Amino acid sequence: MKTKFTFDNNTFRHAMNGHESVLHCHHYMALTSKLAMDFDAMGGTRILKESAEDSVRPLLDDYFTQNSISDAKQRLQIGAEYFGIMGMGVMKISGDDKTGEVKLTHSHVDEGWIKKWGKSSKPVNHFTCGYANAVFAAAYSLPPRSFQSMEVSSIALGDEEAIISVKRS
Repeated sequence: MKTKFTFDNNTFRHAMNGHESVLHCHHYMALTSKLAMDFDAMGGTRILKESAEDSVRPLLDDYFTQNSISDAKQRLQIGAEYFGIMGMGVMKISGDDKTGEVKLTHSHVDEGWIKKWGKSSKPVNHFTCGYANAVFAAAYSLPPRSFQSMEVSSIALGDEEAIISVKRS
């Protein structure tokens, strides 16, 4: 995968392949996830998923266009690679245009949560669910919200790996 990281000395902004990005830490991701979960009655986790999907999708679409990548399986692989390059963990993706699975053997969100608060009583990877939705929709050139995902196994809960089930909406 081709990546180009830049830094603007005037605005102090980082960019990856021309898209501004934020350098994060486990505190930020854990607090963002907790905030979404605390306000779930008001749509907190849905908003986090959709925000992640909307933020990641242009990055993927641009990469696929710039590098003439049209094969869906290759696009899924690039989505998994981007996740690692962003420092979010180790992701493996499988599936098709109807259903899929995302496996995380390492997860910045989960591992950050555990460092901050210990094991969780429920899954915390709402950002990654949104990320998975973006990858699948981009891979198959479908509009946003074409996929819905749910974490069915969670490192934050004590499972060995996180598993996210992805289904076409």
